[in-house]
Amino acid sequence: MFRYVLITHLFFAIIRILYVLYRDIDLSTEEAQYWLWSKHLDLSYYSKPPLIAYFNFISTSILGDTEIGVRINSIIFGFLIAIIIYLFSKEVFNDEKLAFFISVFVYLIPAYDIASIIFLTDTPLAFFYLLLSYLFYKSVYENKPNLWILTGISAGLAFLSKYSAVFFFPAAIIFVLLFKRDIFKEKWFYISILTAGLFTLPVIYWNVANDFVSFKHVGKLAGADEKTLSINLKHFGDYILGQIGINSVFLFAFMVYGVFRAFKEKDEKLIYLSLSPIIVFVFFGGIALFKNVEVNWPAFGYATLYMLGGYVVYKRFLKISTILMFLSGLSIIILLYTPILDKIGLTNLLPPEKDPSKRLVGWQELGSYVESLKEKYQKNFIFSDSYHISSELAFYVKPFRQTYCIRVDRRMTQFDLWEGIKKYENKGYYGIYVADHPITEKVKSGFESLELESQYKVKYRGKEVKTYYIYVLKNYKHIEEDPILSY
Repeated sequence: MFRYVLITHLFFAIIRILYVLYRDIDLSTEEAQYWLWSKHLDLSYYSKPPLIAYFNFISTSILGDTEIGVRINSIIFGFLIAIIIYLFSKEVFNDEKLAFFISVFVYLIPAYDIASIIFLTDTPLAFFYLLLSYLFYKSVYENKPNLWILTGISAGLAFLSKYSAVFFFPAAIIFVLLFKRDIFKEKWFYISILTAGLFTLPVIYWNVANDFVSFKHVGKLAGADEKTLSINLKHFGDYILGQIGINSVFLFAFMVYGVFRAFKEKDEKLIYLSLSPIIVFVFFGGIALFKNVEVNWPAFGYATLYMLGGYVVYKRFLKISTILMFLSGLSIIILLYTPILDKIGLTNLLPPEKDPSKRLVGWQELGSYVESLKEKYQKNFIFSDSYHISSELAFYVKPFRQTYCIRVDRRMTQFDLWEGIKKYENKGYYGIYVADHPITEKVKSGFESLELESQYKVKYRGKEVKTYYIYVLKNYKHIEEDPILSY
């Protein structure tokens, strides 16, 4: 059976490679940012731990600074997630056919498909979090030293992917308290925790050296610096709808039913699969009561929820859910290739200006235009006041040269920890400035004169979806950047 599992998931991996190679989308701004981190290898970074930069460094060293060079990481992790889901499901349910079904069932989940193509920190976190869940489960029931060590290593790698890995700890403790209290007497359980803790040391050391900026940033996102908090039902409603959307409008009910059955039947194995998704969902839901929560933030903890959903469908609702599974699969195809809506006359279902894919187009062409300016005005530097734009230009203006992000009307970013444009002051340098808004007097007055101004309009699916403003400014003197007021 395992041979067929490998062949099936390798087939889907090849499909994803072809998709990345031939689909007309560029890197997202966050992908470009994490790629740029790989040009500055460090023990950690402003907003995230360092593992994503290391993976980008390895993959682009082999495949070059290309979209596939970055996204091959997601494709590999997507393949591995499917394999671990098969092994984990087989371990829990002791049924190879059911395990195979569940490993294919996840392809009907939008969050999984997107994470298997777009390479953000959520992807390695989702893999190592799932691997951690699997290894901890085996360790609890088999209690072997090698499994506990591997559990600690996977926990450490999950942490180095994203700080959200810490959500596994309360889920594990609750499960052990409910069903396996003898584990607290096992020394290897504590050795596993110690092993995981060793992986945090480089990140802690880096934060000590950098005024704990990562922890302050995470605290701000969670609302820790808010003096007064008021309930915002719109944010909470958006959160609920977003979670249903990324987990499939058609199949989410089966996952919820799986959680319900787990506790009703007091099945400890099903409860184990339920605990982590519940804790993650409730925590971020609590934050969403007061402030906006990005739809992807809780997604890393849902893999075992998909196992529950697949189990429920296979065991109880396989026949009546066939149509819903077909619709879910169709929605995935449309989500990954939205121009199909125009071809079948359903443009109004998702107009180009509301299509999330619009954020993934136009960057290569913009980079080519800026590249031509760089060749014309050779003594230059490229900058913006948006880290999104600066990161994309770093990737798409060839050959690679560091871009800059001035701190004007924005929060702190990783760019503020790197060398800025001060070194170009009063040395006759042109500044090529790209923004999503017209130039401000503050930026313009930092140069001797404005040499050129133009606009680049991004078209997608036949409609203009974005405008960028490009300026060439002569002889950089000085721009008084804003102080760092917030992390």
